[in-house]
Amino acid sequence: MPKEKCIHRLSQHERTVLRLLAEGYKDKEIANELCISQYTVREARANLMKKLSAQNISSGIRSALEKGVITLYEVLESRFSKRNSEARCGRP
Repeated sequence: MPKEKCIHRLSQHERTVLRLLAEGYKDKEIANELCISQYTVREARANLMKKLSAQNISSGIRSALEKGVITLYEVLESRFSKRNSEARCGRP
């Protein structure tokens, strides 16, 4: 499958993980934010790397930004918005 088609086949979950990675979140922080396990985050990261044909997450983020999969506006907007993942997940 051509690389372009793989990029557009990212699931909503993978796009969310990608956006959070672009914001600078660590795996544990992403897990807490999305109320999922760190294992699930690592799986999503591995799928992203494969689908984006990236050697590392930085090049994957750059590729996603260049292809319009995520936008800088999305990253910055969510970065500055208030979140309360503890209330959503019920975790202390």
